[in-house]
Amino acid sequence: MRRNMAEDQITLRYFSVVNGSSGDRYVFLRVASSSTMQDVIETIATQMKQQLGRIVLWKPREFLPKSGHDRLRSLMKEHGGDVSEFCNELDREALVSDIFGTGVRADAITTLVAEVPIRETVAVDAPEHLDEAKDVLIKLREGFKKVLQAGPSGTPSQNCKPNTYYKIQCGDFPILDGRYGDEPTTVAPPVENFHYVFAQLKAELRDEQLQPPEEFVRQVAELMDSVSQIQTDEVRRQTTTRSLLNNILSATFAQLVDSNNTPAGHVYSFSRVSPPLGIAGLAIVEETAELGAGGDGSVHGSFSYIQHWMNESQKALLDACFGPSFVIAIAGPYIVICGAIFTTHAIVHRLTDYIWLANSRLNDDAHAHRIARVFYALGNALTRLRSFYAQLEEPVDEVARYFPLATAYRDGDRIIKFKYTHYLKDVAEACVTYRAVECDGDEPRQLVVKFVENYGVDAHNLLAKEGLAPQLLYHGNIWLEGPEAQGCGSRQMVVMEYIEGVTAFAMLKADERHALPDGVRVAVKRAVKLLHDHNLVHGDVRLGNVVVAKPTGAEDDDVGKRVRIVDFDWAGEEGIARYPLYLSKTISWPEGVADYALIRAEHDDEMVRRLG
Repeated sequence: MRRNMAEDQITLRYFSVVNGSSGDRYVFLRVASSSTMQDVIETIATQMKQQLGRIVLWKPREFLPKSGHDRLRSLMKEHGGDVSEFCNELDREALVSDIFGTGVRADAITTLVAEVPIRETVAVDAPEHLDEAKDVLIKLREGFKKVLQAGPSGTPSQNCKPNTYYKIQCGDFPILDGRYGDEPTTVAPPVENFHYVFAQLKAELRDEQLQPPEEFVRQVAELMDSVSQIQTDEVRRQTTTRSLLNNILSATFAQLVDSNNTPAGHVYSFSRVSPPLGIAGLAIVEETAELGAGGDGSVHGSFSYIQHWMNESQKALLDACFGPSFVIAIAGPYIVICGAIFTTHAIVHRLTDYIWLANSRLNDDAHAHRIARVFYALGNALTRLRSFYAQLEEPVDEVARYFPLATAYRDGDRIIKFKYTHYLKDVAEACVTYRAVECDGDEPRQLVVKFVENYGVDAHNLLAKEGLAPQLLYHGNIWLEGPEAQGCGSRQMVVMEYIEGVTAFAMLKADERHALPDGVRVAVKRAVKLLHDHNLVHGDVRLGNVVVAKPTGAEDDDVGKRVRIVDFDWAGEEGIARYPLYLSKTISWPEGVADYALIRAEHDDEMVRRLG
């Protein structure tokens, strides 16, 4: 019995950081692996003789040994005392075993950071700081500058080799393309959300009514016949293919040169003659004689994209936009088309699978017509991307380059334009929820804009009608018109009113008793019951999705009247609505919650019970 109890124990270490100063020694504690992080924080609060609600527990992103207090001080100094810059906050509801595993040696677990932050002097419902937008821009610029300074230093042909690619993806500034080294990298939103040309391509690839001209089909058939021949001479293959692509896409592809003056792939570019000056890389093509020769061409092309846009001569143009480009990889009889943008990181997404180009079957002209449509859609997208760069003006709003170009929603017959101001959730490169403001009107309305794959419109509207959710203003296509309107698949844009206030999580954290007001709990229970009475479920009733609005008058003394439920991405009819894939493994979900499992009313009830 004692052996089993010992096996269920885990030894953790932590450094303390109080009011910005770190201690000289680590402290250790033993806890049950079945404990929650809230239990761990309670133990630490006792050891540190601090109020429970004031402690924030962090897990460093780099391994900190028990002798790492000097490294901690260095990181604190480097990031101006902001622990969030080099640590991830641990979810209080997460189980110790989910985060650290079981049976793990103490010296294999990083030393945690238990922080008692400097007390805020501004109340949670105080007016916004006037320089808030400036702070957002500074943070985005600093992150972007770090990427440009510390990005890949080798040539694309070197960087795309598996060993080097692996090291880069393990580093601080990987390409966000879905591939990772030691640990998963950030998964970025689709590039189709950011620029309409990528959405247009996706839409036209699916449009079987799109019929390329006769001569165009013949040119594509010639390319298909050419790549059907096995070729061992890469230079000859590239020369032939480049000539055919020039004709098919009505474009001129010039030779790219690596930073060491070695010939690389090819680029279709557009040179601007007025500010912002620069050479836009509309399409970058990497070709190998056969699939597997020289690594993955789409990875090679991704590094060529980065090299092109990181050149100092491109600074003005890259400051004005996020550098949208197509990356095209051809390997023997295969082609893949990617979309690339450069926000705070380089993001490269495959817009097609590897497509078989060869002419290999009798009585299959339909295959040739499908390939012709691929190139016709690509040509249309390139023409439009060229127009985008030709019409680009020097930015009035310096922060705009970090946000999507989808900046309008439909209100009846009116088109309402807005501009983004903040990221609301996650790190910048993973964010799909933004704060925005309408462009017109004497008192422009503050908004929240989300990009979603599913949305519980009925659940949101039901609670909004009762004053228990923000007003839903729009749910529909990300792009309002043109072929791109059909190019984002099931993904849509949601626009709602912005609620100025504080989350229940922040309220709980700030409370010295570490307790929510009764009125908040009662309001949340009422909201969830209302959903269940209409056979609807929410699926994510956690502290961060409960907002308490700022009081605006004497009638708002009742905190329960100011509670709003948000985040209806998973909500829907019970028995139909499901949890998404890739649920967070650091959250202690109610029993029965799993990837793609049905959302049950009892799951909501258990989440409400845990609110505190």
